[in-house]
Amino acid sequence: MLQRVRAYDWGATALGPIERWSQALRTAVDITLSSNLPMVMAWGPDAQLIYNDGYAVFAGARHPYLLGLNVRAAWPEVADFNQHVLDTTLAGNPLSYKDQPMVLFRNGHPEDVWLDLDYIPLRDTDGVPRGFLAVVVETTARVNAERAYHRAREQVELALDAGAVIGTWLWDVQANRVTGDHRFAHAFSLDPAQAAAGLPVETFLERIHPRDLPEVEVRIDESIHQGAPYRNQYRIRQPDDSYLWVEASGRCEHDEEGRPTCFAGLMVDVHERKLAEQQQRTMINELNHRVKNTLAIVQSLAVQSFNGASSVESAAEVFNARLISLSHAHDVLTREHWHSALLSDLVEQMARSHDFRGSERFDIAGPRVRLSPQNALSFAMALHELATNAIKYGALGDRGGGVRIHWCVGESNGRPILHLDWIEHGGPPVRPPTHKGFGMRLIERSLNPARNGAVSIDYRESGLACHIAVPLPEVEEE
Repeated sequence: MLQRVRAYDWGATALGPIERWSQALRTAVDITLSSNLPMVMAWGPDAQLIYNDGYAVFAGARHPYLLGLNVRAAWPEVADFNQHVLDTTLAGNPLSYKDQPMVLFRNGHPEDVWLDLDYIPLRDTDGVPRGFLAVVVETTARVNAERAYHRAREQVELALDAGAVIGTWLWDVQANRVTGDHRFAHAFSLDPAQAAAGLPVETFLERIHPRDLPEVEVRIDESIHQGAPYRNQYRIRQPDDSYLWVEASGRCEHDEEGRPTCFAGLMVDVHERKLAEQQQRTMINELNHRVKNTLAIVQSLAVQSFNGASSVESAAEVFNARLISLSHAHDVLTREHWHSALLSDLVEQMARSHDFRGSERFDIAGPRVRLSPQNALSFAMALHELATNAIKYGALGDRGGGVRIHWCVGESNGRPILHLDWIEHGGPPVRPPTHKGFGMRLIERSLNPARNGAVSIDYRESGLACHIAVPLPEVEEE
């Protein structure tokens, strides 16, 4: 820039040839060109610019076009700003700006820039202000970095406030002081001010569930002595003596000699996830149990249906009917999420499966009673066998007749007892069988005294009568 200033045709400007410049102007130019800071000066009635190499870098593609231009014409996009600078400095007053935002066209397109600007008046030998000298330091990179930091910090705070991350900590291993944010303190039921000031790590460890603490200590030791990433799930005791499941992640830093220095990390709330996992395990175990029970029932149905059958076809028909009845009972329980089943739903399902839905051949009455899954399956199979027997030999056959199915709930020794009566009427005369078939054995065995229940079957001439009495386990309404 020294060479460019010397080579410029100042004689064609209001400043005149360099040889005629005043000592004050020469001194100001010398100071400007000699400085390592980006500096620019404006002098004379046309406020012509003279600047140094640092300012040339700042000017970008507009250098060297700016040399000798009027300050307002040099930067037309900020002409009003520069006019204010001129007015102020020509009045003998300095100006200063910190991180002043501007939009400048330095490289053919608008750029958002931020500048630290310091203006001082320049006076001629007679003491009259003739222009200004400016130090121009661009702070765009710093401002953008600070804004990015604050945006990132806001995002972190939003994530923390959203509840996913419930705390961050920093452990000074050598001093044994753990500092944490207010969320971290809240998770451990500690005073946020104390957590911010720092507490011994033992203060936090003693609030971890005794079953989880050994694993936590092992993982911490691995991170401190082996440099392994720290990650662990554990429970933290709450003020009401309940426990909160969390997942902690972090890493221990070491100095050049391998000594642990600081251990930083964050903590995530995984309580709902852990409860869901536990519920899933319980459901899987329950499903395995139900599948095994169902397979045992199917195996028993197959053996009894085919054992001693007159033909494979007839045995297969009986077996399939029993499987369908079992499937219908499963449908009723599935609708209730295997929590329980209404006895009335099972009776209705039995009537529907035998094409008697809405038929006047059934007289059904009884209070709202919920059965446990096991009792529901037993009653479903018993009702199926009774209906099948009534169709073949009793009141539901072609000769006409009907069945009265009534139930009530009584009490014995303080326990509720379900009493159900299946009484056939209007059918052919009934005589006791010479031997019990599998259906009747199934009824008696599924609802027998071994389950604290009782089943009695009376082969009356007017029709079969079956009375079932079973204790009712406590089944809550949904």
